[in-house]
Amino acid sequence: MATTSDESKKITLRTADNQGFEVEEAIAMKFVTVKTFFEENPEACEEAMPLPNVSAKCLSDIIEYCKEHLKKGDEAAETSFDEEFVKARDNETLKEMILGANYLNIKDLLDMLNQAVADRIKNKSVEYVRRFFGIDNDFPPDEEARLRAENAWAFEGVDPDDDA
Repeated sequence: MATTSDESKKITLRTADNQGFEVEEAIAMKFVTVKTFFEENPEACEEAMPLPNVSAKCLSDIIEYCKEHLKKGDEAAETSFDEEFVKARDNETLKEMILGANYLNIKDLLDMLNQAVADRIKNKSVEYVRRFFGIDNDFPPDEEARLRAENAWAFEGVDPDDDA
């Protein structure tokens, strides 16, 4: 539902876990999916827009990011805020936020989160990356050993694993 106040217009978003968020229109319009929905369905402004692929925790983090970027301007916010924003989140939260940013079509946030995940898995072992993404090893032991031997260069200088 969109409401008008003395300050600014609000848009209500309803998350996958049925939490309602009243968001300033300027922030909600940074979400291309929301912006497109309301441009194509102006009559829907009186109802909460469902976000079936975004949890309340994820949306809360995304709103925090967008508020900061709106307040400081995208270029100014991209320095220490982005670094601290990523540092404060665990791997599972980052992966969930990537899905949320992709669904909401927030390109700058999606690019930043993808880079953060790439930085976290950079120079890590195959086992670490599998744990990070929850990928089961489907190679038979002899096949994996053969591939590791053929591509031994790819396993040189790998950083020690920390918890994924």
